[in-house]
Amino acid sequence: MTRSACATLGALIVLAGCAPATSTAESRDRGECKEYARTFEHSGRMKDACLISRGYTVSYSTNGGGVDVAARAQPRPAAEVVATDLKACNDQSGLGYEGRLQFTRCMTPRGYTVRSGD
Repeated sequence: MTRSACATLGALIVLAGCAPATSTAESRDRGECKEYARTFEHSGRMKDACLISRGYTVSYSTNGGGVDVAARAQPRPAAEVVATDLKACNDQSGLGYEGRLQFTRCMTPRGYTVRSGD
């Protein structure tokens, strides 16, 4: 094997180790949630709600900006309940940092963990 071939092979091995691994179950869940959400007017929120109801942490865009949302309650609520909670809390929140705090204060007692980069 030539020196450049060895270098290329080494680079491929290193890069392959850095690739994010998505489990088969997660891929299946994401596909099923995407399909489930297609029929709804607010399909993005419904897809997020579906994933949250299945135990994933989702980056959700609120009036105040992006936050990570996960269900803390056990058993986890159904997707329709999660979607209702997301909408209700988003409707009550304002813009920016204060809006993210309002969203968090609304979602936490409903059984969710909310994190933002603040």
